[in-house]
Amino acid sequence: MAKRSLSIPALNRLKAEEKNLVSDAPECGFLAEPQLQSEGLKDYSTWDIYINGSEGSLYEGTVLHAAIEFSSDYPITPPKMRFVSKMFHPNIYSDGKVCISTLHVADDDPSAYESPDEKWTPVHGIRTIVLGVISILNEPNIVSPANVDASKMFKDDYEKYCNTVTALARKESLKRVEKK
Repeated sequence: MAKRSLSIPALNRLKAEEKNLVSDAPECGFLAEPQLQSEGLKDYSTWDIYINGSEGSLYEGTVLHAAIEFSSDYPITPPKMRFVSKMFHPNIYSDGKVCISTLHVADDDPSAYESPDEKWTPVHGIRTIVLGVISILNEPNIVSPANVDASKMFKDDYEKYCNTVTALARKESLKRVEKK
């Protein structure tokens, strides 16, 4: 992901979120941090997200890597999130892009499946985005899938779905991320 130029308000917002996430996020089941550039400087336009698989879930004991990209007008427009770890999930496209309501703007739903109160608003931030993703990891939305094959397997052969997801998550897992 390439470095983007952030506006001063976007940069200030992300620095404030970083400060809050340092103490809060690990207890929420994830770690979020701006990517480091080669010079050791933080790139606030792209963040690395490390999600600890929830206890009792198909992802238990794994650490999944994702990235969030912010535009210069964040938080007016939502960021984009994709998994770096390879995923097989009804709400994650094959390229890793995450499909959840909170990352969609109000006019970004031609099917009118999502209600406006489920979509992006500037009150959302990294914490609410990642918690929403953790929620869909554990309880996929198969009504409006991004990955039709995963959704079909979830409905038609749940045991195979569980085995496929668990095997892939274990293969793709990083070392467990602990609070710094």
